[in-house]
This record gives sequence, structure tokens and C-alpha cells, in this order.
Amino acid sequence: MDRQTNKISVGGNVGGNVTAGNDNVVGQAPATDPAATANRDGYTPRFGFVVDIVGFGQREAEDKDDLQHRLDTMVGKVLTEVGVDPADTESDVAGDSKVLFLPVGADTSRVLPGLISAGSELLRRDNRRYRDRMRLRMAFGTGLLGHGPLGFTGELIVDLHRMVDSDALRGAVKANPDADLVLLITQTLHDDVIRPGFLNREDFVQVAVTMKEFAAPAWLRVC
Repeated sequence: MDRQTNKISVGGNVGGNVTAGNDNVVGQAPATDPAATANRDGYTPRFGFVVDIVGFGQREAEDKDDLQHRLDTMVGKVLTEVGVDPADTESDVAGDSKVLFLPVGADTSRVLPGLISAGSELLRRDNRRYRDRMRLRMAFGTGLLGHGPLGFTGELIVDLHRMVDSDALRGAVKANPDADLVLLITQTLHDDVIRPGFLNREDFVQVAVTMKEFAAPAWLRVC
């Protein structure tokens, strides 16, 4: 069987034109109503992330519950810090990970720097309060998002999970034991946010991410 390569070629300001992996273009639409921006297959351009707790499976049941609560609380505070109402987002939780998508039209050049800055700072504060240190892996991306009977659908949600579970990110966690937060962003986000100078490009290192059928360049940051 030929190996399939998924390309993270989706992006831009998620309220505008978006190029999907098969090079089809979804035209610009109003950024206030997800239904208005959905294409004929029901997919909408979105910006979001997956966050995963390092070493979650090694904890006892009670400690797992505590970590889930801490993560959920922290994510809510981070969103508030960047001016996003958590009630306007879409999210799902699966054990040690949380996936969240911001409202349609989110300005990635403003929100991504804020999420990284507020997230790393609030995580440091949280860890000063608890003996059980919480470390996180994160993956950020933009793309087309759909909804199905079992939850989110589309290449974006698959790619984000592949990135957060990748050897590149897990290896960075092991290589940087003092870091509480290690993250990856897609090439498209790098082009839209880092290259223009909204984030310091020297803070990011390009890596090759390969996970199952997924293979793409991404940008690593250790916080």
C-alpha cells in the first residue's frame, strides 16, 4: 500500500481564504457565523490546539482527576487572558488531552502569541501551588474543521493529534526536563505569525514530524 502524506497546507487568517490539502480553495465568508463559513461539505476554517498532560497514565486515579481539573481551569484562564470567552469555543476532552477550537475569524497573529505567553506563565504559577508538577505538550494549527457523530472531523483534528503524539515533541519533552511546556506549530502558522514578526522567530526550531501516515514540517518551541 502506498504511504499517504497529509500536508498541513491549510491556514491564513482563519476568517479568510483557506487552501486545503487537496489545493481546493474555500472562499472568504463572514467571520461571525460558523454556518455561513462552512463549505458545501460542512467544513469551516478554524484555529485550535490539542494539549496533552505528560506522564498522565503513570498517576493514580485521584491524581488524574486533579490534573484534569487543573488543566481545564488553566485553559479557561488562558482564553480569558487573550480576550476569548470560553463559551464561544468548541472543545472536547479525552483522558489526558483537551482539544479546543477558537471562534471563527480568530486573529492568529494576536491570539497565538497570547496563548503561548499566558499559557506558559499560568502553568508556572499552577506548578508553584502543587507538589504534582504538570507538564504539557501542545500542538497548534489552522485548517478545515467539521462535525460528525463521534465529534470533530477533518484533517486538522487528525493532524493536531498526530503532532502532539509525535516523536519530535515527545523527544523534546525528554530532552528538556526543566521545561513545563513544549509545543509545536504548523508551517502555515509559522508563515502567518512568526515570519511577519508577531513572535520571536529565534524561539522556534524547525523539525520534521512523522507519525503514522502523517508527515510534515513543524516548528518547535520549548517554554
